[in-house]
Amino acid sequence: MPLSNLATSHLIQARYRELGRTGLQLFPVGLGAMPLSMKGRPDEAQALAVLNAAFAADINFIDTANAYCLGASDIGHNERLIQLALKAADRVGAVTVATKGGVDRRQGRVDASPAYLRASCIDSLRNLGRDSITLYQLHAPDDSIPFADSVGELARLKEEGKIEHVGLCNVSLDQLHAAQAIVRIESVQNACNPANPDDYTNGMLAACNALGVSYLPHSVIGGKQFSTTIVNHPLFVRLGKKYDTNPYAVVVAWHLSKSDQVIPIPGASRPESAMSSAAAWRIDLSADDIGDIDAVH
Repeated sequence: MPLSNLATSHLIQARYRELGRTGLQLFPVGLGAMPLSMKGRPDEAQALAVLNAAFAADINFIDTANAYCLGASDIGHNERLIQLALKAADRVGAVTVATKGGVDRRQGRVDASPAYLRASCIDSLRNLGRDSITLYQLHAPDDSIPFADSVGELARLKEEGKIEHVGLCNVSLDQLHAAQAIVRIESVQNACNPANPDDYTNGMLAACNALGVSYLPHSVIGGKQFSTTIVNHPLFVRLGKKYDTNPYAVVVAWHLSKSDQVIPIPGASRPESAMSSAAAWRIDLSADDIGDIDAVH
C-alpha cells in the first residue's frame, strides 16, 4: 500500500513511546524546530504551516531552544514561534515542548553557568507562556564550568517548579552517569545518524535503555552534508523504492528500529517533510536492511 494511503488509514495506530519515566506518551517521531528559526529559515507563514502539518500528523513533541534564532536581537524566536502555533491551533496542552539553555548567542559561545542557565530558563518560560517547562535540557557542557554546577542548577530549577523534567544534550556516557547522581535525567539528545551512529554501539543507548532515559537523536539524517547527498545514495534510493517512501523517511525508520527509547526529532522547513517524517513509524525495515544502513559509515 502506498505510504500516502497508509497515512489516511486508521487500521494501524502508532505505538507511542514514553518520555523517560515521566508517564508522558509521545508519538514515535518528534519535530526538531531549529530550521524554522536559523539562517535560511522560511517566512512565518510557511513556518507555521510546517508546525500545523506536524500537529495534523499526530506529532506531539517539539524540540526547541532559546538559541535557535538569527542572532543576539532574535533570541527566543523559535520558542515564540512554537507558542504562537500552539495557541492558534489550540494545542498548548496537547503537545510537549522541550527547550534548552546553555548556548549564549550574544557571546557566540557555550555558557552553562548557573546564572546563565537560570536567566535562560526564565526567558524561555516567558517565550513559551508557561509557568513551568515540561523538559528543560542542558544545551551543551561548558568546559569552563564544572559539569556538576550546571546540572545542579537544573536540579534547583526543578525543585522550584520552573521545570518539570531534566534532559541533557551533547554529552558523553560518563556525563550521563554523573548527572544521574545529581538529578533524575529523562532524556539524552546527541547527534546520531547513519554517518555517525556511535551512540548506538558505544554504550550510550544501552545505558538509556537500562536507566529508562529517552534517547533523542538530533542531526537525524546526518547534518547538512549527508542530508544533501542521501537522495542519491544508492542504498537509500533502493530502500526508498522498496518501502514506497523517500530516503529521509527510511533513515527515520532506522532510528526507530534501534529501541523503544529512541524518539528521533528530524527537522523540517516544508510541511511535506514534517508529514513524511511522521509517517516513518509505519516502515518496518527488515533486519538485513537495518544491517546495510548500519554499515554505511
